[in-house]
Amino acid sequence: MNANKLFNLATNTLVGYRRYIQAGLTLCAGLGLSAIACSVAYNWECKSMQAELQERLDKIATEIQRDVSGNLEIIRAAGAFYSVFDGVKKPEINTFVGTALYRHPSLKAIAWLPRVSDSPQFLTDEVDLGLDLTANRLALEKAVKRQEIIATDRQNWSSQNQPSVFVFMPIFSQISPGDPAALPPNFSAMEPENLKGFTLGVLLVDAIVKSALQETKLNFINVYLQDAMAPEAERFLAFYEAKTKRIITDKNIKNKLQIGERAYCPDGSSCTRILNIENRRWLLQLRLTPEYINPLRFWRSLTVLIFGTILTLVATLYLMSLLTYTEKIEKIAAERTAKSQQLEQTLQELQQTQSQLIQQEKMSSLGLLVAGVAHEVNNPINFIYGNIHHASAYSSDLLELVKLYQKHYLYPPSEISEHLENIDFDFLSKDLPQLLSSMKIGADRIVQIVKSLRNFSRLDESEMKPVNIHEGIDSTLLILQSRLKATADRPAIEIVKNYSHLPLVECYAGQLNQVFMNILANAIDALESYNLDRGPQAAKANPIAIAITTEYLVPDKIIVRISDNGPGIAENVKKRLFDPFFTTKPVGKGTGLGLSISYKIVVEKHKGTLRCDSTPGLGTEFSIEIPLRQEVRQALPFVSRKISEAA
Repeated sequence: MNANKLFNLATNTLVGYRRYIQAGLTLCAGLGLSAIACSVAYNWECKSMQAELQERLDKIATEIQRDVSGNLEIIRAAGAFYSVFDGVKKPEINTFVGTALYRHPSLKAIAWLPRVSDSPQFLTDEVDLGLDLTANRLALEKAVKRQEIIATDRQNWSSQNQPSVFVFMPIFSQISPGDPAALPPNFSAMEPENLKGFTLGVLLVDAIVKSALQETKLNFINVYLQDAMAPEAERFLAFYEAKTKRIITDKNIKNKLQIGERAYCPDGSSCTRILNIENRRWLLQLRLTPEYINPLRFWRSLTVLIFGTILTLVATLYLMSLLTYTEKIEKIAAERTAKSQQLEQTLQELQQTQSQLIQQEKMSSLGLLVAGVAHEVNNPINFIYGNIHHASAYSSDLLELVKLYQKHYLYPPSEISEHLENIDFDFLSKDLPQLLSSMKIGADRIVQIVKSLRNFSRLDESEMKPVNIHEGIDSTLLILQSRLKATADRPAIEIVKNYSHLPLVECYAGQLNQVFMNILANAIDALESYNLDRGPQAAKANPIAIAITTEYLVPDKIIVRISDNGPGIAENVKKRLFDPFFTTKPVGKGTGLGLSISYKIVVEKHKGTLRCDSTPGLGTEFSIEIPLRQEVRQALPFVSRKISEAA
């Protein structure tokens, strides 16, 4: 008992404070989403910043690589001149070198180093630039051994003490094309003993860096360049300080400066690029100053956080006021819920009743029209049909009388003879009985049609009585005869009757006629549409038809099957086939009431069953099963005046 009380108390407390609980959850959710959005914006800003750094680094690396590659191409071109001309002081070579140095500021000098000794180990001691290359003897020997351009580590240009890199290109003797036979059999122009000298190129490091940075914006971003293949203490090449916008090549000055924090790129690297300078590898790095990493750079994420927090607070306050207002509305809504449910149920009943009344009124109007036509035709046809017999007897008597006159008066007056000849009495006496017989057959047909129309017009008979089901089906087909005939768009719809011997069935005849009318009309609509869609060849191979089959189910039921060879009905449509106002026909061609009313007539009025069996592409079959006798007789609701009386 105490546990139940505690549970009820807790439940009531939660219900009483639910507005505060929901507001708290909203506040927590809003702040959490704001934090997540801020984190997403922060990550995006970091990646954007890293992408920007990577783009700048790639641009700088590309410019340095392009500048150095261009200088090396000039050195190769100068080497080609030196290999061809013996005299390196020719004006053409000086002009070429001067032009190249003018167009490439980072290429300080190009010089020729002749070989002055036969020993491969002792190459040269003199350079026309006044440089002492004793320390670079190993680089010279390596260039000869590898037979390629060799770059040195950081050097100092002697005249101005500028940091630079020396590049040596070995030049070997060329084979004379005019005297190849004079050479030894295993002579190779690339052997050390065939070395003529070297082409020397001097590259200024600060000029290379300056040229690469002149078109790149580096606000609060330092650039650090070093030689990766040099010893640790000699790796420094150049440093760009973004604060003062100067290029520093003095190692002592660089050690007194703050290089900056390491930058990171989206690929996870520390924004480092490797530059290939022939046989050497340079490392290029971006370093971020403290001014670069400041909160204002992440203003987007801060804005998202602040805006999200404000929006969460506003939403929480609005929710509190809304919950208060909701409680008031709930009290009013609770009072009106019962009334609305009752009104909804009443409305559904009214809609169903209205649909039934509309459809029954339509059928009643049709029955009234049919009964009126049958009544108006019935009276004059009775006059004709009733007098044909007497007219036939009278004409027979008159003809017999004329024959007697001809027998006893062989020579009539000329006037009578001429009249008999004019009217062709012999032909008239033979054709008149046949004419009256044809008129009697036509009158019989009209009487039968009137009888069928009067049979169909029993829509308003309120009493349940034994009727012949076949007569109702035939009268319905008579009404639909105009729709069964061939038209310009389709051939005639064939009606196949498979009637069994049925006893009289106790039912509302007019209502069953209405069911037959709805099902047959729908079948005709489906066949017409199907015939247009499948084309003339398929229509000729498989003509459209409707089969009507009746069967007596022992001991007390009959079944009527109406089937067609049309397109069939899809499963999703078949599930809603008997729902009120459901139709697949275009607007204006169907109300969706016919099958719904037919279902109510068969199931509710006659305690039977109405089923639809259909397979797409194989046709559709409706089965109407009703008992022979109704245990409880129900009066049909009055819709209109009795058509039977009008007939």
